[in-house]
Amino acid sequence: MSKYLNSLLDERNSELWSNLNSAHKITIEPSFEPNFITNFKDDKITIYVVEDNLSPADFTHELLHIKLKSNGLDIGRDLNKEIEKNEKLFYLFSTDLKDHISNCLEHIKMLPIFIDLGFKNSQFLSDYKSKKMSMGQMQEIALRYREKGIYDREAVDSFIGLFFAMKADNNRMNKYDILYKKLSKLDKKLYKSLIDFWEDWLSFDYNDKNDNYDEIINYFIQDLNEWNENKTVI
Repeated sequence: MSKYLNSLLDERNSELWSNLNSAHKITIEPSFEPNFITNFKDDKITIYVVEDNLSPADFTHELLHIKLKSNGLDIGRDLNKEIEKNEKLFYLFSTDLKDHISNCLEHIKMLPIFIDLGFKNSQFLSDYKSKKMSMGQMQEIALRYREKGIYDREAVDSFIGLFFAMKADNNRMNKYDILYKKLSKLDKKLYKSLIDFWEDWLSFDYNDKNDNYDEIINYFIQDLNEWNENKTVI
């Protein structure tokens, strides 16, 4: 593991690593994918790193995911628990979508810490320059979204997933105003539910012990249930 750490650590992230590793005893392994990944299993944490690109920035990104969970912020787990209680919502949200939403929500809280450590905003995501939604994707969603009162599950999945992808995009040069308007026009009620949830999440301060996100999740689930009521989604 030390052979990796020599390249993954510098003055910006050494203290963060030391603190987290002391608490969790993190294992570092080579990744079988072209990106860094963190796996949480029971009490074990493994960071999978790209041996051809041992980047301190990418490593720090993964450490910050661990830091949030260490501080009691596991929005993905807690949101999933509520979704799984409802059969219709459980059907609506694919596993990939739930993982994606969790990732986006965590990224918004991680980015300020990443920058405060001395890294550049552009180093936070490997796809920094890429636009997270295109007009072509919008057109595809609109074509499939609803027909004869029946909603297309994959189109709804894409609607929700791409909304969060745009909101979590840290490249301010990427503009999505037109796409947001089109999503809102396509389904005003679902769009408002997502906006309200996102804005509530932005206002949540995980450093404040008196603040918690249970109420935020509950409101979101309530909004989704109201949207989903009397709908057929296939």
